[in-house]
Amino acid sequence: MTKRRIFLYSVLVLFSVIIGIGAAYFTAAFFDLPQIEKLEGYQPSVISRVYSEDGEVIAEFFRERREIAPLSRIPEYLQNAFIAIEDHRFYQHPGIDVRRIFKAAWIDITTWSTVGGGASTITQQLARNLFLTLEQTISRKLKEIMLAIQIEKRYSKREIFEMYLNQIYFDRRVHGVGEAASFYFGKDVADITLAESALLAAIPKSPARYSPLHHPENAQRRKEVVLEKMSGLGFINQEEEQKAMEEVIQIVEGEEKQRIYTVNAAPYFVEWIRQKIEERYGYDRFWRGGLRIYTTLDLKLQEAAEEALTPYLKENDFQGALVAMDPHTGFIKALVGGRDFTESQFNRATQAYRQTGSAFKIFTYTAAIDGKKFSPVSPFFDAPIAFKGRRGLGKSGEVREKGGFWSPENYEKYYWGKVYVWQMFAHSINVASVRLLEKVGVGKVIDYAHRMGVQSRLNHDLTLTLGTSGMTLLELVRGYATVANYGVRTNPIFVHRIEDYEGDVLEERFPEGEIVLSPEASFVMIDLLKKTVEHGTGRRVRSLGFERPCGGKTGTVGWPGQENTDKTIDAWFVGFTPDLIAGVWIGKDDASPLGEKLTGSAAAIPVWTKFMEKALEDTPVKDFPSPPGVIFREIDLDTGLLSRPECNNTLWFPFLKGTAPQDYSNGQETGVTVTEATLLPFHSAVMDEES
Repeated sequence: MTKRRIFLYSVLVLFSVIIGIGAAYFTAAFFDLPQIEKLEGYQPSVISRVYSEDGEVIAEFFRERREIAPLSRIPEYLQNAFIAIEDHRFYQHPGIDVRRIFKAAWIDITTWSTVGGGASTITQQLARNLFLTLEQTISRKLKEIMLAIQIEKRYSKREIFEMYLNQIYFDRRVHGVGEAASFYFGKDVADITLAESALLAAIPKSPARYSPLHHPENAQRRKEVVLEKMSGLGFINQEEEQKAMEEVIQIVEGEEKQRIYTVNAAPYFVEWIRQKIEERYGYDRFWRGGLRIYTTLDLKLQEAAEEALTPYLKENDFQGALVAMDPHTGFIKALVGGRDFTESQFNRATQAYRQTGSAFKIFTYTAAIDGKKFSPVSPFFDAPIAFKGRRGLGKSGEVREKGGFWSPENYEKYYWGKVYVWQMFAHSINVASVRLLEKVGVGKVIDYAHRMGVQSRLNHDLTLTLGTSGMTLLELVRGYATVANYGVRTNPIFVHRIEDYEGDVLEERFPEGEIVLSPEASFVMIDLLKKTVEHGTGRRVRSLGFERPCGGKTGTVGWPGQENTDKTIDAWFVGFTPDLIAGVWIGKDDASPLGEKLTGSAAAIPVWTKFMEKALEDTPVKDFPSPPGVIFREIDLDTGLLSRPECNNTLWFPFLKGTAPQDYSNGQETGVTVTEATLLPFHSAVMDEES
């Protein structure tokens, strides 16, 4: 056998081996291919958006910034820009461009490099982006080619191009031309210019290198290349090319682009929603599913809440919260959970359980009025009293523990003598309120509190009416809203509708009410709350200039670290007009003192008043209508009896049927005010823990 023949046989064997290895490699790659059938149900990761009540976007959550744009909405300029720079034979080839492959291979062989890259068609790029990695291997390239051919057989060119334009990566987690137009230019993709189209087409080749945010010179040069290609292919004329070359493109800037989410308003409100919806629908559905979350937030009221509360908290180094709600629907209209969300994400409106002080008294007095055993002019005697305790009690500045006894004290440090229920409530008289609780029953008041919307566990002892149980501001506002809504308890609603990306409704919440009090008893309590504003601890509302009909109650929790002190650790005010209720809490996270005499009136009412004035400035003035089952009587305030014409100190009161006084006043004062100098004898009673 000649050397020539041996050489030819060797070459033939080697060629056969190479072909065999290649065939085996190709077969292995083929059987390891992803199934393109998955494209049928493919849902790319898109942005979940949170909307305010009037449809404004207040937050976006995403892992990839993407807004799906149908091909019909994408300008022809932009489509042609990608065709020109990425794959000008896209509409002619079957998924791979043999000419480009051989050209790239020849350049690589002759230059001993990989500079001949760029042979991948748009279909190949789509296959790689959806199913493969970016590793530079023969196996990956073979899979890319085979997938491209399969995709071309299964889908039309327009379908492939639309998927590609919505999948392509643009840096900073931005995917798809729809989101890229918004991200870089602040525009809808349908409105971008030829120059902007060329710039977008310039970025995907190397997003880091051609980013107009960080390398504007590179982006500009690449944009010019795109325009030249478009002109050379006849997509645009020379005049259009020149004009686009000279156009100065405005790039939207901002630190928000670096984040995986954006919150434009109400961060505590939005974060509360994120936690609840992510828990309900799962991480992937929330962050990648393109949910549309329509909330109850009123942006005007939210702005008013932040303007009223946040500067006050920062100026005084306090923490605080504000919740505003429509009492008829339960819709949360505004929520502030602290002075600075970037400083602390702890939501003090929904997560902070604090003692409420006298703001809790609404539940004691509602139970008393609704039970029809007491009326606004039922008499009590406010004097020192001690109760024997059988277990430890929650601390409050309004409670004193004296060995085995405890004695409630009035904030003013004196006793009123004979008082009436309306005075006890309006002036927040502690000792008489504890006597009222004792008569009504601790268990009954707890039942009413839970019925009205409080969910927290409550102390089962006579300190209950002094607000020694911890609860959230949202719970307290909900309880007051039940009264403001004439006895109908509503569920707080933050989100009223959630849609998927296709617009299908996943869930929708409507106001749900349950009658838990009679409207007549509720109206009597509304009147007591109005009298608290007109004559009691809420008078500062009027002195600050808020004149609308409203009711409300303060709450003050003293510092337990010192026996004789006027220092406060919690200051509350919850108040309402006929159509809006708001609650304010002021305090510190570590329960350290706010300062001397910073009561609910001093610290919380100014914030509440400022908010309500702004929130209601464009709304008509309304009063609370009386239900038909209520009767009105003019009362002599000195005697608590029906007034006569000669009585000078009178006030009108609503009563439930059968509870109004029947006797007329004789005009003589029977009430006695007892001061510290004339203390009444000390009495004791055993605390009723089971009533």
